[in-house]
Amino acid sequence: MSSTTTPRTPVQFTHAVHPDAEAYLKSIAPSSKDIRTTRRDGMDHCCTTCLKHSREPGVVLRQCGKCKSVWYCSKECQKADWPKHKEKCKKVDGSGILKLVDTLCANPLLQAYLQACFVLDFDLLRRPHLDSPFMARVDIAIEPADGPQFFRIFLGEELPETKLQGMLQVNGFTPGKPAQISPKSMTIWRELRDRVNADGFSRDPVGLVEYANGGTDNTFTVAMHIQSPIMEMVEKADPFPYTSAITRKITIVPFTVEGCMEFINTQIRADKKDQLLLRTEMRPLDIQIIRDAAAGSNSVPARILNAKLAREQIYKSLLQYVRESRSA
Repeated sequence: MSSTTTPRTPVQFTHAVHPDAEAYLKSIAPSSKDIRTTRRDGMDHCCTTCLKHSREPGVVLRQCGKCKSVWYCSKECQKADWPKHKEKCKKVDGSGILKLVDTLCANPLLQAYLQACFVLDFDLLRRPHLDSPFMARVDIAIEPADGPQFFRIFLGEELPETKLQGMLQVNGFTPGKPAQISPKSMTIWRELRDRVNADGFSRDPVGLVEYANGGTDNTFTVAMHIQSPIMEMVEKADPFPYTSAITRKITIVPFTVEGCMEFINTQIRADKKDQLLLRTEMRPLDIQIIRDAAAGSNSVPARILNAKLAREQIYKSLLQYVRESRSA
């Protein structure tokens, strides 16, 4: 008995950007100059060891020159932290992921929708948590800025030897429990809570964001002041309408935590000229996470990425193709 197998036709993915997307982004997003200014002058870091703040008189913070993910105010503080830090400290090229986190935090448009995730998930409109911290882990990752390149990586195709341009993406939002808040994070929260109260905003919630970059052990905890305009935005929010650049079909995405993350990712993806300063070079680690997700790995970064692929509109054709291929 003989059988023949028909070769599968190579798949061709087309990634189209709606012609109005870039103009829309330019009209609502801050300029690159404004983002740089806020990132330089408005971001507040603290020493990893003693928690002295960069805005305190005489305090000069310097990053770890190897991993670029922690700050110290002195060599003594760096030496004191080294026994714990050395297990996580890995050399990175370029400016490191922390600069991208700072850039994300310095962008008022993207921060508004990230803060909306907190308002929705912690029900802050009804329970503002004024006297106790609330915290969520936000998983970020680097994906190819060119959509078809993502599909090629996911499908296991060979990649060109040239370096790939990547972009920051928000892959997951996981609420934490009070018991998971470390004493250092509690100190960071209390310091901002007191400052917000002193500025006359005692009715505004203050939370903690733990940014995690898949595949590494380093996380970055940031205190977040959620101001009343964000609360009002969530209270009055309408769903997100997305128009396909190919079919012109309009898809309505609810104003939920997942919808807000998709909005953030869509704006970053549409930013072809890097106005938002969230483009960076893909690392081998970033590529491996995508391949692991395609293989069904149970690693945390792979599971978080697969959850994102299942919910965001742009990946629908990829997942449909994969399902059909595996069932054939």
